[in-house]
Amino acid sequence: MSSRLRLESALALALASAAACASPSAVRARDEVLHHDVGEARHSGAYRCAPRELATAEANLTFSERELAEGHSLDAQHFTTLAEDAIKKALDLSKTCGPKEVVIAAPPPPKPLQVVKVEPKDTDGDGVPDDIDRCPTVPGPKENFGCPWGDRDKDGIADNVDKCPDVPGIPELQGCPDVDTDKDGIPDRLDKCPTVPGIPELQGCPDTDRDGDGIPDRLDKCPDVPGVPPDGCPKKYKLVVVKQNQIEIKQQVHFATNKWRILSDSFELLNEVAQVLKDSPNIHVRVEGHTDNIGSEEHNMTLSQHRAESVTEYLIEHGVDAGRLVSQGYGFSRPIASNATRMGRAQNRRVEFHILKADGTDVETPAPAPAPAE
Repeated sequence: MSSRLRLESALALALASAAACASPSAVRARDEVLHHDVGEARHSGAYRCAPRELATAEANLTFSERELAEGHSLDAQHFTTLAEDAIKKALDLSKTCGPKEVVIAAPPPPKPLQVVKVEPKDTDGDGVPDDIDRCPTVPGPKENFGCPWGDRDKDGIADNVDKCPDVPGIPELQGCPDVDTDKDGIPDRLDKCPTVPGIPELQGCPDTDRDGDGIPDRLDKCPDVPGVPPDGCPKKYKLVVVKQNQIEIKQQVHFATNKWRILSDSFELLNEVAQVLKDSPNIHVRVEGHTDNIGSEEHNMTLSQHRAESVTEYLIEHGVDAGRLVSQGYGFSRPIASNATRMGRAQNRRVEFHILKADGTDVETPAPAPAPAE
């Protein structure tokens, strides 16, 4: 083949290839890509760094679209190629002038507030601040607004715990006085008999002496029968027995018939009665005279009174204090046997010695009811 033919064939092939690349659809596809690149270049700041290249690319894309609209795809392809060159330059130039991302560091966390505690002033150090302390210079409890409790009665016990705040007392009684009602020197709180004077040995109770023998019951081995020291039991006598309420005689006191003169055979007996009274100086006695029913009531009453007085005088003459003796005649009003017989009448003619309390009252048991007169 000649050289001319080969040149014409190559030219025809190139034109056919160019015509294939310039098909309208291919150009439109390239234009769409270029539109995306233009938007990217604009966002990167090409309008500041490559305004010329950006404008060239946009203008050539516009020309390409017009040519396609008129059916000139080869011309459109020409403008598209120019637009490609321009946008590449714009993209390269805008790499360093686009908007830079600025990272703003988060601010440091705020420092915690430092709380400064201001202690309230407490001058007296009692824990009650001065602004509410009614006694700011004197320590006192909160319950009393910072003031000390008072002590009105000056007994050393604060008024708030003193049950008798106006009268001096003792701690054992919560500030109340240690009273002694019976004035025996033993305070009521320790006194088992607070209204009756007593002794320490009996925890304030009285030192009783039931038998009146002068020996207190706590030391008396025979507390109900008058006795003698040291044990308080009665002394043994030949003709006399000391009982709780009576000095009992083992014989009768004999008098002249219908008289009050004492016969000598009764002296030994009465001497022993006198000795009992002297041995027990605290015993008080009522000497009683009794008769049978022979004669009038008036006569027997007088006779019995004289006989009682006669015995009393005898005892006084033998050393017994008159103040410890009383005489009383009862006539035949208190028989102990029947007056219908000689033996009974003999028993009723008698003298009795009844023990009295120290105050003169009877300690004897109630007297039996009088036997009916016959």
